[in-house]
Amino acid sequence: MVRYRSKLVCAVPLCALAVGIGGCGSPASTGEPAAPGLSPAGAAPPEAARKEQTAMEPAPDPNDTAPRCGQPVRAPAAGPLTLTGRFPATVAATAPTVSGTVDVTSHAPVHGVGAPRADVFLVVNGRVATEPMPQDAVGVRWDLAAGQSKKVPADGVLAACEPGGDRLSPGTYQMYVRVAVTPDDGAPVTAQGGPWPLELS
Repeated sequence: MVRYRSKLVCAVPLCALAVGIGGCGSPASTGEPAAPGLSPAGAAPPEAARKEQTAMEPAPDPNDTAPRCGQPVRAPAAGPLTLTGRFPATVAATAPTVSGTVDVTSHAPVHGVGAPRADVFLVVNGRVATEPMPQDAVGVRWDLAAGQSKKVPADGVLAACEPGGDRLSPGTYQMYVRVAVTPDDGAPVTAQGGPWPLELS
C-alpha cells in the first residue's frame, strides 16, 4: 500500500483565525474586566464621563468683580473714580443695617447714569459675608468734572448672605463700597473703596 503524506496549506489569513478571540488587531479576551476608567479604542466615553464633561462650568469672567457670597474680594481695574467712605466704627450686632456716606471723586470727566446710592458689603476672613442691598432700577444723572466730588448715601445690610440670612455674629468685619456709572459713551466705570474696619458689638 502506498502512503501519501498530506501537505496542508493554510490559506486563511491569520487575523481571520482570531475572530473568536478578540478580532483582528485586538487583544485576546481574557475574561477579566477592563481597568477602571479605560474604554476600548473608538468606544464612546462612559455616561458618567459625558455628564462630567457637560457639567463643567465656564471660566470666571476676569472683568466681573461684583461681590459674590462666600467668594474672595476682587477689586475692579483702576479707573477715574476714587471712593472715600464715612461710616461708624462700631454698630450694634442687633442693628439691621449700617449707614454712612461715600465721597466719589473723579480724576477725569465722567458723564453718564449711575445708581443713586453706593453699594456696601462686608467681608470676613477675606470672603464676602454680605451682599449689597437691592437698589431702584432707575438711575440718576452723574456729571463730574475732573477733580470734582459727589457725596452719595450708602447703606449695608447686616445679615449674612448665606441661605437663611441670619444676623452676623459679633466681631470685626471689613467694609467695602462700590459705585458703577455707565457713561454716555464708552464702557461702564466701576470703582471700589475700602476696606474700613467695622466692629459689631
